[in-house]
Amino acid sequence: MNHGERNELLFKIYLCRLKHTKETNSIFGEIKNCGFGDVEYLPFDQDINLNKIDDNNLKLLATSLNITKSPPNAKADIRINDTRISIKSLNSAPPSIVNHTSRVGFLRIANQLNLDISELDNQISKYWELRNSGLISEDCSNDNKLSPFKDNKIIWKSYLEYFCFLGTGSGDSKYPADFLLSVDTFDNKNSWQLFDRNEAINQIWDGLKFCIRGGKGMNKYSDPKYKETMKPWTEFSSNKYRGALTIRYKSN
Repeated sequence: MNHGERNELLFKIYLCRLKHTKETNSIFGEIKNCGFGDVEYLPFDQDINLNKIDDNNLKLLATSLNITKSPPNAKADIRINDTRISIKSLNSAPPSIVNHTSRVGFLRIANQLNLDISELDNQISKYWELRNSGLISEDCSNDNKLSPFKDNKIIWKSYLEYFCFLGTGSGDSKYPADFLLSVDTFDNKNSWQLFDRNEAINQIWDGLKFCIRGGKGMNKYSDPKYKETMKPWTEFSSNKYRGALTIRYKSN
């Protein structure tokens, strides 16, 4: 498993330990229940150094506590005290907010939320202009003074709230989230930051990194039914059609 997946399992197991000890000094207070959906995680009362456990034994331990990986397209990763929470682990590769989503997915969301996608089209066009001229790289962070996105938080806010809490480009999630939890170190409670829907994008905006790639997310480009919709974001670059947007969060 990758570092993000490992840290998420460690965090969930650590919560099971807090549930057992009934500690109250975290942002959640006493952990009275935690799980996913209707499945409740079991209390963890073993004297195991979680920082030294290998991946195989970590998976076995997680399974023994009823902990499994969240289903595809789930926005919530865990339920804590009856609150649905999306976990973003910061001690590995920057976690995704938007994952390989073409203009087709964004147009669906724009129509659902009654938004004007032409506002995004203009920024993506500027991104390609800057990228093709060599002024920005494939990855463009909001701390880059040339970023075409950094001054347009109000335009992106509704889209990003949707991706963080409600769904993906393909549809609404069966498991929406109520809060976004930023976790630096799984067992350092002081590193946990909890954001609700109203404040999350304001908190993470400066640390966002935008990137348009090919491959994953572009499989529909050869289909005439989707090509015209995807074309405004798509360019042929380095022997590949590229038009799928990924947005990641790096701690600022």
